[in-house]
Amino acid sequence: MIALGILSRLIGLPEQLIVEVVEKALQGKNVEAVAASISAVKSGMIAATDLPPLENIPDTLPTNAERWSITGNEAAAYGAVLGGIRFAAGYPITPATEVLEWLATKLPGLGGTLLQAEDELAAVGQIIGASYGGVPAMTATSGPGLALMTECIGLAVAAEVPIVVLDVMRGGPSTGIPTKSEQSDLNMAVYGLHGDAPHLVLAPLSIADCVFTMQWAVHLAEALQTPAIVLSDQFLGQTRTIIDRTPDIAFTAKRKTPAPGELKENYRRYENTASGVSPMSIPGTEGGQYTADGLEHDQFGHPSAAASDHAEQLSKRLRKITDHDYGDHWADIRGQGGTAIITWGSTFGPVIEAVEQMPGWQDKVRLIGIRLLAPHRPAQLAAALEGVSQVLIVEQSQTDQFRDYLRAKYDLPGDIRAFSQPGPLQISPETLREQITGLNQHGC
Repeated sequence: MIALGILSRLIGLPEQLIVEVVEKALQGKNVEAVAASISAVKSGMIAATDLPPLENIPDTLPTNAERWSITGNEAAAYGAVLGGIRFAAGYPITPATEVLEWLATKLPGLGGTLLQAEDELAAVGQIIGASYGGVPAMTATSGPGLALMTECIGLAVAAEVPIVVLDVMRGGPSTGIPTKSEQSDLNMAVYGLHGDAPHLVLAPLSIADCVFTMQWAVHLAEALQTPAIVLSDQFLGQTRTIIDRTPDIAFTAKRKTPAPGELKENYRRYENTASGVSPMSIPGTEGGQYTADGLEHDQFGHPSAAASDHAEQLSKRLRKITDHDYGDHWADIRGQGGTAIITWGSTFGPVIEAVEQMPGWQDKVRLIGIRLLAPHRPAQLAAALEGVSQVLIVEQSQTDQFRDYLRAKYDLPGDIRAFSQPGPLQISPETLREQITGLNQHGC
């Protein structure tokens, strides 16, 4: 409380405002505890009277906009609910537990359910079962939990059951650093399923973007009948900030189901349609019985080892996600310069902060934060990089996972450089400015 008083004085917050916040935060405590806390805050403010104020603190402008105090985990959970999630199962794990805690209090009021499973294996199995039953479902975990879930995620790919798995990444490997951030689960999320198992991988670019990206992930998983892995991280998930209320987005989960009277006989659950998406019946629908398991199958769902069935179903599962129109949501692109900085996830924020302090940066630098990591979008990135002669790739991992993924899936133009830094410390804007200054292109 003393430190709160000191900081409040240094950044110019009025005493009465801080006192009101403390009183609200300590509701339910006894009167003596509240009074002692307020006294400590005031003592801190007095102690900081002769200290110089902090510099570069922007002026707070009055606003009538609705504002939220929110964390990335809360934002992700809210986005999932907006997308249509009504069942969640999970096993508590740092730094994702707050997602489950938020859903536990909100889902019952929406007619939904959260179930605490005995482990991550049970959790992913339970959401597959719920989704098979017609209820949009998700789980939240971190790297160790995602590692355990990969076999069942492959089952969801094969059976074409939509699920959403939120991985709030932390430092690894193994138990690693549970309370610190890292972007080192990318390879596992993209490549970790055995066999050819195409699925969605998305990543929010900010705390506010956690709302949109999770809502979009639910929509895509339901529309394409496939698993979606969403990669947040500890930095986003457990950071609290003040944001404007996010805009309402029109899309919601919409699963393709058979039309009434369509299932008279010979229901082809895995019909090889032009889009790759086939109607998915809900258990109990007359004429809609089918087998859903991890074995390869024909269009009816009958297990099959025939080469023709395997090739047909492989193509169907790949085509439905690669040919889908993702619009402009696949990335956040800013600036028109000849030097491009490509990044993803929480590193997008420090990159923006570093670049925006450069005068006239819009004509020098092009920022690309990729939100849709898989499937890759080669034509879209090629268009975004048109006229670029130098590329800097920024990520928070030791082994350049993002750089290697980009170079494997995309044709990047010009001189390609990479800057990677593993956790536990977040990449700072100051460090990034040094990297950008080293780029000898267009005065950057």
